Amino acid sequence: MILTGRSRVGLAILATLLTGGSITFTSAYGLRIGSESYRRDVEIDLTEFFEMPCDVGNIRGSTFSSRVFEDVSIFLPDRRDRIFHCKSAIWEEEGRGPNQRHALSLHDGVLLLGSDRWERGDYRQVFESGLGHDFEDLRLDRVQMDRFEVAFARGGVSIRCCNTSGTIDMSDPQDGVARLHAYELNGHAISQGVQIHSRFSPRRGVQVREVLLTLPEVPLSIIGLDSVMGVPVRSGRFAGSVQFTNVSDKPELWLRGDLRDANLSELTSRLPIGPIEGALSVTVYGARVADSVVTDLRGEGRIRDLVLAPFGRVATGEPLDGRATLEVDDVDISMGTIHRLRVSGAATDLSIEQCLKPWGRGKATGRMSIRINNLNIAEDNIQSADIVVTISPPSGAPGTIDRDLVLSLAKSALDFTWPSMLPQDMLPASIEYREFGVRLLVQDNQLQVLGTHGRGGNTILTIAVGGVPFEVLRGQNERYDLQPWIEDFWKRVRGVNEEQMREWLKSRASSGS
Repeated sequence: MILTGRSRVGLAILATLLTGGSITFTSAYGLRIGSESYRRDVEIDLTEFFEMPCDVGNIRGSTFSSRVFEDVSIFLPDRRDRIFHCKSAIWEEEGRGPNQRHALSLHDGVLLLGSDRWERGDYRQVFESGLGHDFEDLRLDRVQMDRFEVAFARGGVSIRCCNTSGTIDMSDPQDGVARLHAYELNGHAISQGVQIHSRFSPRRGVQVREVLLTLPEVPLSIIGLDSVMGVPVRSGRFAGSVQFTNVSDKPELWLRGDLRDANLSELTSRLPIGPIEGALSVTVYGARVADSVVTDLRGEGRIRDLVLAPFGRVATGEPLDGRATLEVDDVDISMGTIHRLRVSGAATDLSIEQCLKPWGRGKATGRMSIRINNLNIAEDNIQSADIVVTISPPSGAPGTIDRDLVLSLAKSALDFTWPSMLPQDMLPASIEYREFGVRLLVQDNQLQVLGTHGRGGNTILTIAVGGVPFEVLRGQNERYDLQPWIEDFWKRVRGVNEEQMREWLKSRASSGS
């Protein structure tokens, strides 16, 4: 293949598309390099080649083996947005004859990777236009970028990487590598630099295999999430990476990193039941996003001071008292299947009256606490669990529980034989309780209900009649098979229409507010 001067111009511009849309400019040989007619001819060739408007301010010779192009701009169709601008692009030739190689240097530029002015087809136009050439024919080994601004502003997300410099290495036609560093993110200096790393195949058309963005620990506030979250994001720090894979085919996004001490209400304000108050710290070992859906998630994390009121509105239509702390020691979820989940934690200061209301079997007074010693789920089944629920009388007053509720628990929930020494018809409508607690043990979906106090430490409920304590509910040796309930639960969850669920959650949250 014989490359003309104009062909070299067109092909060289493609070089910086390799980093995700960056477009460069090169010179061509000819007697009219510095003339106005030659400048216009180059603009016409580039516009036809890219099917996008291109401007070149000036072309001049630098040395015998180099040329300088000044004020280079490329626009979206109809010139509605400028996607690339470079003050100067220097094309250099090294060597002679069959050993001749080329290099390109770009200085003081702006690269726009997306904005709200872009239409659906613009992304394909920018990222795929003209990539069917073999860069080995161009003999372009490297592209140097210096003092660039790389920007993205779309859908409320605004990211500007300034003072960006680095090298695109195309010396290996099978494996191209771009290594860039940005030292300013959204107006904030980053001393360690934001790393941008990309791998691609220069030969037989550019195929971008991956793009990796690595951030040192930075305040979450500078990442530009305010519009997405709906409120200013002021808390938390993040360090990690964002990796785009299969960029030329079906793009996938992988997230890895650490988020520390984030205000959960800032991150959940747009959820149907949000905002949810609490503090979040999480380590993501790997999260895959495809077609805007999180398909895989591996990691661990901690939620502190989680306010339970929004969850009560969803469950009962009314706010729920209490707070919780959860430790997620290990989570591995993919395509809607829980491969592994290990959780521990506690919820405190819940109202037993609020919790019993949806059941409709009677009332009780007091405060409830839940301690999750262990909850281990594997392949959508409960491998093991140890959960203790304790109800304490109100401060300064005896705790009471309705007789109908006690009898219902004894008969339907626990299949417990009532003690003959305490006739049921002699019980008052409202009974004083002294201690009330239950321990739930699960092994391979088999549930066992045990007590927490009293004789043998296996009493669930101790009441007082005439000042005399009676242990009326005790733990059971019988095990209950949870498998049918679990299968039915997952069947219902996977059959839910996402949009209908969002609308239902919104209606429940608003009805209880």
